[in-house]
Amino acid sequence: MATNTPEQNVLAIFVEAILYGLYLATLLHCLRWMLYENEGWKIKKRASIPWTMFISTMIIFICSFVNLILHLKSTTLSIHPKPVTPSTPKMNWEATAICATANVTALTADLILIYRCWIVYSRSRKVVIFPIFLWVGGLVCAIIQAYWQIVQTQVVITAWQPAAMKVGLGTILTPFWGSTVALNLYTTSMIVYRIWTAAHESIGTDSLREFKFIIRVITESGVLYLAIIIAHFVVWFTPNAFAIVMVSNMNLPIIGIAFNLILIRTSKRRADDLKEMNRDLVSDLEFNAVPPVGSMKFTIEQSMYRSRAESTSTS
Repeated sequence: MATNTPEQNVLAIFVEAILYGLYLATLLHCLRWMLYENEGWKIKKRASIPWTMFISTMIIFICSFVNLILHLKSTTLSIHPKPVTPSTPKMNWEATAICATANVTALTADLILIYRCWIVYSRSRKVVIFPIFLWVGGLVCAIIQAYWQIVQTQVVITAWQPAAMKVGLGTILTPFWGSTVALNLYTTSMIVYRIWTAAHESIGTDSLREFKFIIRVITESGVLYLAIIIAHFVVWFTPNAFAIVMVSNMNLPIIGIAFNLILIRTSKRRADDLKEMNRDLVSDLEFNAVPPVGSMKFTIEQSMYRSRAESTSTS
């Protein structure tokens, strides 16, 4: 297999660094909506924090951060390679960790997508049997890949290898990313279909607008996620090592961005709706609570005039 030049490795890590900067921006915004109240910087109570989403977000962040650091290290070593000696270990722990963090990130995002589909369909088990089967298959492929990298040290020396090789990582990672693509296509389509059906059954225009907004958010983020994992799946069948490394480096930041965008946009929409409801409530109270000052003055003066007239007539 052809190896990349140091210039190609630097270009790949440069693109990953730019995408990782965008990912960090979405991560901070996402953590703001999960951990703080809608108004101000007051931390939410423990019961109000979505712990499932928070833990998943932090897992993706840790994996992406470790992945980036290891990519930087491997790029530096490609520029200034160390001489190979008999004491040099054959096992490439950086390559193993790079693949493992990428797999854990994809499995975490897929598991949350299955959870969302399960919630949308009122916790129906029948709907999530197929995606769970695909997720378990992907998990098995990830475990086999880790075993292959740890045990078969005389064969595996790099992180990414094409599927054209007769035996190796490509033949394991190809079904892994294929199952991820199938899982995302199924769950995203099912979620959008369920929300679309509920939107057409809804009578109010506000509810219909809300449903359409959710469909748009899920579709846009789902397309972004699907685009990178499909590219990651297809690139294994190309003999171009640079294309494999470039797409692989772009994979994790884009998955994190797509994951965070759903949380950011839905949380912001929920906060805007609550603000609008509070504004309408305050307007109603101001309109109905107290009469205008002029009318109050007129009522007081009128009552005083009536009391003087009654006293005059009596006298």
